[in-house]
Amino acid sequence: MDDDMLEAYLDRNVRVHFAPGMLGPGLSAYEEGKLHDYGTAGLLLEAADGSLTYIPYTSVRMVQIKPRPGFWERLTGTS
Repeated sequence: MDDDMLEAYLDRNVRVHFAPGMLGPGLSAYEEGKLHDYGTAGLLLEAADGSLTYIPYTSVRMVQIKPRPGFWERLTGTS
């Protein structure tokens, strides 16, 4: 992976989907939060309550990056 590939997406809301081998009964298939930091081994997400979750890249199937609100959404406060 490119070393600074995620740099532009820090402090953005993301959804990390787990690899099929990492799922178990009763566990969520994804984790949502703000991309707090990343390194060579994994991602660090910040939840709404401020807690941090570390997710190793070996557990990740896909990272969805939510777009920033457009001008109209920011102006009116709608999503």
